[in-house]
Amino acid sequence: MAENKGRKRVLFVDDEPSIRLTLPPILEKAGFEVHVAESVADALFEINSFQFDALVTDLNIGEEGDGFLVASGMRHIQPNCSVFILTGYPAFETALQAIHSQVDDYLVKPVEIDSLVNALKGKLERPAGKAGAKRISALLKENSAEFQAGILAGIKRDAKASSNSLEELAGFLSGFLGAVVDFMDQQGNKPKPDALRSAAQYGQWRARGGASAANIAKDFRVVEEAAYQLIQKNLTVTDLLPLISDLRRLGIGLNMLMEQSLRSFVGTAKESAPV
Repeated sequence: MAENKGRKRVLFVDDEPSIRLTLPPILEKAGFEVHVAESVADALFEINSFQFDALVTDLNIGEEGDGFLVASGMRHIQPNCSVFILTGYPAFETALQAIHSQVDDYLVKPVEIDSLVNALKGKLERPAGKAGAKRISALLKENSAEFQAGILAGIKRDAKASSNSLEELAGFLSGFLGAVVDFMDQQGNKPKPDALRSAAQYGQWRARGGASAANIAKDFRVVEEAAYQLIQKNLTVTDLLPLISDLRRLGIGLNMLMEQSLRSFVGTAKESAPV
């Protein structure tokens, strides 16, 4: 390991000998100065002995989740160091824990070398800090096309639920995106009147198409799932501080729209029932 003042210094932590032998030399060829540790104790010694620009650590070092101990130690001692987690378990819970540990990004093993190098260079070429972190409402708004595609994929899985057309159904459900985003951004305690009217029209339309109340509940689960998938994909750029309150407000907004839809659905179904 040759030290060079012109290189960015990276601490690489992994308990697998084969990975320690292969990845660090590749990172050095990419222009980094690399220190290697095989345990939490070794990593903490390095953190207390040298100044680093980036930490790349496996999630499980000996024990499950030990990578977060290393990440937390680095954040405490060297708060400006960029932190990356390598994991074989890309679950929502892992990503959420990464956010709470203020990890800059997490990469799924087996990691592609180009992806790791590009992630390191991309982060280290930008100023330190979490500038640019986004609220959930902004993520939903900026990725509306992907959100709508997720909704369409979800309702296609339940295509035989009723005689309502999939295109119209997708249009109604996608329209709830703007309503929920507005509700999340405003200070009111319920969605705007236009949004509630749209939800009522959707409930009437569903009733006339022969759907059931269960179908409406499934529709809103599709909307919720599409939103959560989008949020999960963008967790590493999500604003941490209001995350829980934003998720709560998202759920409240969707539930209020669903309640309005169900009230309208029940009223229309009663009117249409044979005497």
